[in-house]
Amino acid sequence: AIDTIQKIDRKREPPSTGGLMSDMLWADPQIFPGRSASKRGVGQSFGPNITSQFLEDNDLELIIRSHEVKPKGYHIEHNGMLVTVFSAPNYCDQVGNQGAYAVINSDLKPQYISFDHVPHPTVPPMAYASSLFGL
Repeated sequence: AIDTIQKIDRKREPPSTGGLMSDMLWADPQIFPGRSASKRGVGQSFGPNITSQFLEDNDLELIIRSHEVKPKGYHIEHNGMLVTVFSAPNYCDQVGNQGAYAVINSDLKPQYISFDHVPHPTVPPMAYASSLFGL
């Protein structure tokens, strides 16, 4: 339930032993009902029926999540009840994905904006570090 989620101390590294915080961070949607082991090797995957039940139990209409690369930067699934928004374009400088963000106006209907990466400036790695760290 939402009140349980709100009690989580999120201003820290996720625990390595699992628990709700780790489950929420690493869980990914799947197309078939129920739960199953995650492709990440940690957490679980969850189906549209799990999403639907969570929304109903908490009087919500939509889940917006992140932490999973999507080609267009966002992906709508589970019959429109769940959206993944990933804001890092060309993840790790090699994936080639777009990034995206959500705009939520007063009508509470999100709009998703995709964007491409921009090239890195031609500055050697750590070029600015010497002035910051006295090197």
